Amino acid sequence: YNHDTLPIGEFAIGTNTTAYVMGQKYNIQDKLPILIAEKTGPHFAVGDTCYKMSEELKTYNPDGKEIVAKDNEISILRKTEIDKAYFNCHTDITIPYNEIYEISVYNKDGSKVQIIDDGRFVLDGTLKLNEAFKN
Repeated sequence: YNHDTLPIGEFAIGTNTTAYVMGQKYNIQDKLPILIAEKTGPHFAVGDTCYKMSEELKTYNPDGKEIVAKDNEISILRKTEIDKAYFNCHTDITIPYNEIYEISVYNKDGSKVQIIDDGRFVLDGTLKLNEAFKN
């Protein structure tokens, strides 16, 4: 892609831990379909958002939970300068759980909120994502 820079189009943390564990257990990570493989760990995308041109539409997982797609400083330009809003590329980079020490965020007041510690979810509301690791 002929661009000097690209925005972060996505950062997804609550991903498919079951597929990750299955891939590790049976050594089939390289055989998983790409739409499964890219979700086998926290991942970010360089380029356009996942929901290009549909960022404000409500979309739901089969369990009824809403998928929340947010604009970034580039995609929001679709409302005023559509020719500058998208790059027509989206490259996912997935980080395997066994390679993650920590994922944390900092609030405006400087307080730290830990999401993942030593490859496992620790934030209230995300602990269910660890269940696949117990098998």
